[in-house]
Amino acid sequence: MARRRGGPVGRKAELATLVADRRTVGPTVVSGLPGSGKSALLDEVRRTLAESGAPVLSVSLHVERPEWDLFGFRSVLAAIREQYEQFETDSKLPESLERVSGSCTEAAYADPWSRFCLLHAMSTLFTRLETTAPVTVLLDDADRLPDPVLAVAPMHRAGHTVIASCRTPLPGRPDPFRGTQGRTIELGPLPPEEATALLRRAVGARITPAVEQAVRRALGPLWGHPAALLSTVTELRRGERLQVVDGLAHLRDAQAPIAVPDGHPFSEVLEGLGVIGERLVLLAAGSPGLALEEIPYLEDGDGTGKTAGRAADALIEAGLLDRDPDGRIRCRVPGIGAAMVHSGLHVRRLHRAVAEGMLGSGRVTGPHREPLARHIAAAGSAMPPRTDHVGLLRAAECALAADSPERTAHLHAIWRHTGRTADRAGRQTELFRHLVRTADYPALETFVQEALTEAPGADERAELAVAAVLSAVHLGRPVPENVRDRLVGDEATLEFADRWFAGRRIVPEDVELSLLPIWRQVSFAAPAPGRRRKLPDDELAEACAIRDLVPVFRTVLGRDYRTPSSGPVAAHHRMRTAHAEGRWEEALEAVNELEAHDSVDELVREHTRLLAAEVCGRINGARRAAGWLAKVPLNGSLPLLRAWVEMGAHQETEDDREAFESGWRALWTHFDSADEVGAARLFLRLARSARRDGDAVRHDEVVEAAEKWFARKGTSHSSELPALVRALVNGDETGASPTERVLVGLGRFPADVRTENGGGEAAGRRGGREPLSETEIGILDLVRDGRTNRQIARAVRISEKTVEKHLTRLFAKAGCRTRYGLATSSLGRRSDVIGA
Repeated sequence: MARRRGGPVGRKAELATLVADRRTVGPTVVSGLPGSGKSALLDEVRRTLAESGAPVLSVSLHVERPEWDLFGFRSVLAAIREQYEQFETDSKLPESLERVSGSCTEAAYADPWSRFCLLHAMSTLFTRLETTAPVTVLLDDADRLPDPVLAVAPMHRAGHTVIASCRTPLPGRPDPFRGTQGRTIELGPLPPEEATALLRRAVGARITPAVEQAVRRALGPLWGHPAALLSTVTELRRGERLQVVDGLAHLRDAQAPIAVPDGHPFSEVLEGLGVIGERLVLLAAGSPGLALEEIPYLEDGDGTGKTAGRAADALIEAGLLDRDPDGRIRCRVPGIGAAMVHSGLHVRRLHRAVAEGMLGSGRVTGPHREPLARHIAAAGSAMPPRTDHVGLLRAAECALAADSPERTAHLHAIWRHTGRTADRAGRQTELFRHLVRTADYPALETFVQEALTEAPGADERAELAVAAVLSAVHLGRPVPENVRDRLVGDEATLEFADRWFAGRRIVPEDVELSLLPIWRQVSFAAPAPGRRRKLPDDELAEACAIRDLVPVFRTVLGRDYRTPSSGPVAAHHRMRTAHAEGRWEEALEAVNELEAHDSVDELVREHTRLLAAEVCGRINGARRAAGWLAKVPLNGSLPLLRAWVEMGAHQETEDDREAFESGWRALWTHFDSADEVGAARLFLRLARSARRDGDAVRHDEVVEAAEKWFARKGTSHSSELPALVRALVNGDETGASPTERVLVGLGRFPADVRTENGGGEAAGRRGGREPLSETEIGILDLVRDGRTNRQIARAVRISEKTVEKHLTRLFAKAGCRTRYGLATSSLGRRSDVIGA
């Protein structure tokens, strides 16, 4: 049979083909994997043809069929009776229905002559089904029939069109429609844009890029497979992993794996392989994968490994597993492994079984050392502690990427297997430092709980108090009571977390007093007291004012503190950074992520909602801007920043006079406010508005108000702002660079410069050199640590190609051509680094 093959095509194209071209020599077969959308496509064909007035008979073979009904004629008869009113029939059709119904018996099928008569009677029935036009017969799941070719023959013989759905034959199995002269339309995966559209429809809301990326990673090659995608979304809903904020869907606990439940195309082959297949997929879905020589240990007892080997071959042939160039076996659909964990399979016990199998067989030297160490580390607490594992784990750990999850598991295992020896405190310190460097605060929280059950000494307990505070603050949940009860004597450290969750202002001195003394014993890179990392004082003051802890921690704790990627602290910092660099969609995504957190204090919520309103106003989302603004109280903590946003909204509608009046009224209404961040922005916007108006009296009023407002502050920039306001109202733009510098110091906002043609300039340059973004700072630090592009991509969570693009820009900024030149350059060491 001629097949129409090629790359994956959209369902709309296939629908158009099926509807427009129905006159074929033989049946048209819609073929695809289970869940690829065959039934949905046939249903859409039925609806489209019915709307055009064409007669359609839709037959579903999903229903139970007697085993003896080889042609499925009972289902066909039931469909004709149910849809009888749709056809212009011959008056003898009822007689034909009765004749076929009486002949469709088990005895008739058993006799060749009676079976021939049955087929002839069905042909007669179909000649009488429609007297005005040929019928399009839709046979869903025709491959359920033992011989579908004979089933469709009477329909074709009567001159009707047959479109049948059929699963793609498994390797080694025959095509059920072989030998016919029809055509087959293969349903491949949905194109990426259609898969994304299906995901959005399934979620029922707009989705963040992070949601799409997470689902795409979990599905692997099943991305674009409709049934797998829809069942995955259903599983996310069932587990309450999806949360919609302001019409945008987010993932709760974005770091947790996403499960792909049964019903995917690999379910059948997995079911046939039983527990061995599940074990193979479970280990292959982990980050290290599975080596060929480790497969025999997945069998119970003294198995030879042949069963597991055959299972691995079957899963590779089916496409669920794959071999890396290095020979390791990996699962192509990580979400299937995650579903097995959710179903109760204990992956740690499985790693323990493999490790103990290797130990029992004596495979502990040479090339076996690294795989053995990996399984011991992955077994975690399921592996009984043994001090003789420490050397093995240490040797393997030294070869791992510095910030990799595998190294985290190895360091944790080293601490666990060290036992109550003199080295235990040092192992704890090493793991603590590593978890902060990798910003893995969920793992740090878990480790604190585990370590406190081991009756640590006073010094170890002091470290754990700092670890408990850092994990609590970054994860957005107070230190648990059971942890506090075990940290008696460390109340001064815990008080930092209490201040934070009480909504009190945090300044660098708080970190220096509460956390730095212990942290300096943990991190070799921690600055001495009073010798902070280089960061402008104005930036620190502004970060403290709006409770962004990342610049504060980075300044006080040193370079071993890395910017976190998840949690409310990370989302707030990411929002400010994205807003400062004009990345509007990313800024809004971070705000929506913050909205999904329950334990965000009101000042942070107010600040980010105001920025969200300002961003929406910039990108012509007036309704959304008003929605964000409505969430902020009129007498909140940042009334002048709110006034700046409202003034900008008026300017977007080209109403400069009303913009000035609204800002001016708000200024005097809240003149006694401590909102210095908002005041700086508002005065600069008032100054530019006054300049465009050309009113000399208004010019003087704005300058006088600025001098009066900032005279009370006594900060380093309080004398600069009035001077800048005076220059701006006089039309002096020569101070543009200083203006940008102060704006960066006061709020990390893009410059609010309105040009003659109504455009805007993004924030800025300092002294002619572009400032480094947060991503560039991270990449630069990793280059100086000697990391490869692949290691950098994993650490920063971007692609290797994106790393290369950032490096190209860094080479240009540093004026060099090599990684060595970049690492030894002055780039990012002093004023180039801008904290956010």
